[in-house]
Amino acid sequence: MKSPLIHIMLCLAMLAAGPAGAEPVTTADTPYIMGVFPFVPTANVEGIFAPLAAELSRSLGRPVKLRTAPSFEKFADELKNHSFDIAFVQPFDYVDVSGPGGYLPLAARNDILTSHIVVKHDSSLRNLQDLRGKSIGMPPKVAAVSFLNRLSLKKAGITPDKDVKLVYLASHQACLQQLMIGTVAACGVSPAGVRLAEMQLKTTFRLIHESPAIPTPLFVVKKSLPKKGRDTMLKVLTTTDLAGVKPDLRAMFVDTKEKPFRKASDREYEVVRSLMKTYSVR
Repeated sequence: MKSPLIHIMLCLAMLAAGPAGAEPVTTADTPYIMGVFPFVPTANVEGIFAPLAAELSRSLGRPVKLRTAPSFEKFADELKNHSFDIAFVQPFDYVDVSGPGGYLPLAARNDILTSHIVVKHDSSLRNLQDLRGKSIGMPPKVAAVSFLNRLSLKKAGITPDKDVKLVYLASHQACLQQLMIGTVAACGVSPAGVRLAEMQLKTTFRLIHESPAIPTPLFVVKKSLPKKGRDTMLKVLTTTDLAGVKPDLRAMFVDTKEKPFRKASDREYEVVRSLMKTYSVR
């Protein structure tokens, strides 16, 4: 039989833990966790998004802690586990986590998403048909642009891994570095990835194909966050100029005269859901 003291201590512990399945107790000092999928190297993620996290923190009156992941796959796992309060995600990952109890769309890149298949500026390759028998580099298989690359090849009558060899690499930058040293004949990455690599590698690439466009990466937010906080986040994201970002990174990330982000809606990502049903994405 438990002593009265032990019984009281157990009751206090249960009260502190809260109801089973409840959200953790938070205070004004508890940071919001902002995740960013690793579409560029970690240093560049920090350079672009740390100033934005600081803007959000000032407006929310609460710390915002920036996090990324070592791979696209690891980030997707963290997202599915609801590790982030707010996150910048690729469109296919948004569709995966937008169901009941998941995430809400918040603000999208004020742009469209395509994949640019590029070659070295002095390459003899001119179009997709010239890639037959060659190796094409691209980011991880689960990346949105990798799906767009496979779709472009199929529409051109080129069978991936039969007519061409697909080489999946750790990131957009890793792909373009392999293109520079000749490991792959072409590389399919995002326009932003090309712009960043051209600035950092002091070179230029030549575009041979642009994929069909789909809706852009976007910020998502946990449905469980209070509406007031979500509204504050949306206001910051849709009014920011990313003024705290270094000019070279800003020029890479913001290829528009408009605000970098606009309000996002779930309906615009129906085209992504349709593509996922029609074609093999994962």
